[in-house]
Amino acid sequence: MIPTFRHWLALLHFILCCFAISVLLFAALCFYVMRGFEGDAVLPAECALVFGAAVHGKEDPGPGIARRVDTAVNLYRVGKIQTVILTGGKGNETQESEATVMRRAAVLWGIDPVDVRTEERATSTVENLLFSKALTEDCDSVVGISDRYHLARIRFLANNLGWPELRTYPADRIANASFETQSIIREAAALLYTAMTGAATSGNPRP
Repeated sequence: MIPTFRHWLALLHFILCCFAISVLLFAALCFYVMRGFEGDAVLPAECALVFGAAVHGKEDPGPGIARRVDTAVNLYRVGKIQTVILTGGKGNETQESEATVMRRAAVLWGIDPVDVRTEERATSTVENLLFSKALTEDCDSVVGISDRYHLARIRFLANNLGWPELRTYPADRIANASFETQSIIREAAALLYTAMTGAATSGNPRP
């Protein structure tokens, strides 16, 4: 049968409906990310789990690391956390691990080395959680510290990995507006990928 104008019109209507649903779904995911901005931590907490970010060059902390570690240092100084767990592996073989770079910054900025633990294998948020949990076994309470755009996915993944008691706390300083907007979109895409592939329970890193 040769398609008629009405057939083409129906197909166009279907495509537009699918597109509209996709846009609404993605907008809802972005809203979900932004709803997590404030975190849900109850302080004081015994341990803080600080999520890694990009290392610049071979060993320099990028802005994300600086924001997250600085927040942990501030909480440590006022007695709101006692132990700091730093998680993050290598972006590539020429760089130091995120955890190593964070540890150096944390000690330099005032955290006692005896109160610092590191996890240096993780290359994704899922692995941050999976590989760090053993380091928190003696912690009565744990708060995850990261940039605010990251918190919703941390909570989502922690719940799916059987760690619902993990709470979240946003970095004191906020990334610039352009970077944060891009990050919100990226986090929404990562949540969609996780939901579609089951990566939250398999331990597979996100793309």
